[in-house]
Amino acid sequence: MAASQTLDTIERDAYRRSYSDGIIDTFVGVSLLWIGIAWIWLPDFAGLAGVFPAIFVTPLLAGRKKFVEQRAGYVRWSEPRRSWERRNLMALLVAGTLMFVVGVGLFLAVNRSGDFSLFDSIGPGLLAFLLALMAVGMAFLLDAWRMLAYAAVLIIGGIVASVADANPGWPLLAAGTAIAAVGAVMIVRFVHSYPNAAADDDS
Repeated sequence: MAASQTLDTIERDAYRRSYSDGIIDTFVGVSLLWIGIAWIWLPDFAGLAGVFPAIFVTPLLAGRKKFVEQRAGYVRWSEPRRSWERRNLMALLVAGTLMFVVGVGLFLAVNRSGDFSLFDSIGPGLLAFLLALMAVGMAFLLDAWRMLAYAAVLIIGGIVASVADANPGWPLLAAGTAIAAVGAVMIVRFVHSYPNAAADDDS
């Protein structure tokens, strides 16, 4: 029993470190940055801004897998860990879809009723608040608690935007810049910690 618990602890620590390369962080930051820019300077395309990051998710994950495995090696997680990951990923996708539907439904309901009192008070920060909930979900999915800090940045930005009645893109622009910077630093640290094994073998 003690040996099993030790292995579980080792695997959990390794799983947590496996997402410390910074690529996902950088992608999240750049995506927020792009969506913020679209809301602020390209308002006609703001509604479609989230489509472009979604298109790049699959190739990004494939490229990240190759990038990480060339340096840190390949790890096959235990079946309970893989089941846990699949279950949490499905929950995150369902939650994200529900939040999107609720957000659109709320906007349509307010628009039809003509009562903008509530929307006026939280509207500028609503997008940041919804994305903060997604960041919380990613924290549990990836076992990466720094995502909670990203969620806090989005929430603070959303509150500031709501109070100042600012464009909804500004909290995303600010949070995206900070998160992308953190991700870039993590990538540099990862590359220094894990040089390209294939390149070393060729040399």
